[in-house]
Amino acid sequence: MIRPITAAVIDDSWAPAVVPPPYDGLTSEQRKQHLEQHPHSFLHVTRSADASHEHPSEHLRLATEGNAALNELISAGAYREQDKERLFLQKIEADGVTQRSIIGAINLAEVEPQPHEAVHPGRVQALAAHFRQVRSMSSPVVITSRSDDLDLRLLEESEATETVTSFAAADGTQISLWEINSQLETDLEDLYIVDGHHRIAAAREANFRELLVAYVPPSELHIGSFDRDIDEIEFLPRKTIDALTKWCDVRGSSESESTKPVDKGVLRVRFGDDWFWAERKEPSGLDSEFVHSVVLPELFGIHEADDPRLSYRPSGAGIDSTPATIRLAPAELEDVFDIADANLVMPPKSTYFFPKARSGVLIISC
Repeated sequence: MIRPITAAVIDDSWAPAVVPPPYDGLTSEQRKQHLEQHPHSFLHVTRSADASHEHPSEHLRLATEGNAALNELISAGAYREQDKERLFLQKIEADGVTQRSIIGAINLAEVEPQPHEAVHPGRVQALAAHFRQVRSMSSPVVITSRSDDLDLRLLEESEATETVTSFAAADGTQISLWEINSQLETDLEDLYIVDGHHRIAAAREANFRELLVAYVPPSELHIGSFDRDIDEIEFLPRKTIDALTKWCDVRGSSESESTKPVDKGVLRVRFGDDWFWAERKEPSGLDSEFVHSVVLPELFGIHEADDPRLSYRPSGAGIDSTPATIRLAPAELEDVFDIADANLVMPPKSTYFFPKARSGVLIISC
């Protein structure tokens, strides 16, 4: 099911300059600063996603620039071509969390990982334009299954692997890559998309036959959440709090700005400089669904998940200066499986799995 790949792998000496922080972990301003400060960053290749709400001609322009940036890296010797097909074992260590995965490819005509989140058509079109230009993939779609039979810790410590590269990325994340020299059973009954819904939709749009994937067993997954920051609005905090009490019991919060909810049904909201706890009176269903179907439209007049007044960032990552923030407890992995099995979707950015698989580590032709 997960096939060996022939990949070009980042050269150790280039890796710190090329492998960027996770795209979702940077605000638009931070991405701009990163691009200015890191001329060789792989983000110069993949930044076409920033054009997700622009005209198709803008998609094409950025995709063309991304292709040129990729060709420059290859011409400069940033990547080492591999001479045979193989599966890879990858380990990412960031902020005290470790995640191992199997890197390979799936045939899109034969395997269809089940989604759990909706996608924005504009971003799919931007990524599809990028794929049509570069005819390659570097950012793997992260997938998992309900089965936890594959112990990657034991695989790492066995004689079946041989080190390919190990380095610290620009943000200090440690990334290690091994080639797997023995047969590995990867035929799993059902696969679920963990991260990369837009990439897989764009790969299909670009008529890719194969998809670069990172398979992460359930026990290696760590789930966080995204904050919803709300900008360019005018509202009266006290009136908004009073309106929120229709659905939640609301009380002031004296905890630090970085405090996150841990229980489903409990939100943490900020209005200006003041934080509050909001406990749902009827906590059925997903918190993200409640936020997008009730809180955002009723309190702020935001009806679409891609409204330009609404932005997303990993919970607690940095301090935002927007007028309001909504913070949710992480969803549970079983929520992901249940939603996917029912052929339903969560609102965008309902889950944040970390550490993030990085672009720029290896490249396959598609």
